[in-house]
Amino acid sequence: MLRIIATFVLIYLIFRIMISFVFPRIGQWYLNRHRDKFYRNNPGAARAKERREKQGMRINQNGKEKHTDSDKIGEYVDFEEIDDD
Repeated sequence: MLRIIATFVLIYLIFRIMISFVFPRIGQWYLNRHRDKFYRNNPGAARAKERREKQGMRINQNGKEKHTDSDKIGEYVDFEEIDDD
């Protein structure tokens, strides 16, 4: 009985390690491979990307948003309710 429980725990730990380290690497490799294949088959897309970067238009692909200063956003306006008596 103890051997069966130890086997399940070992399988669980191996699966957790694969989910944490191996599967993301495989996914990144797969996506890079297909991105490179896309740019080989569509050279115009690569040129358009270079042109956008040269003009200063950058697309944030890492998912992190840049935070702007509150001074650059604009002026704060406080609205008050008016009673219609």
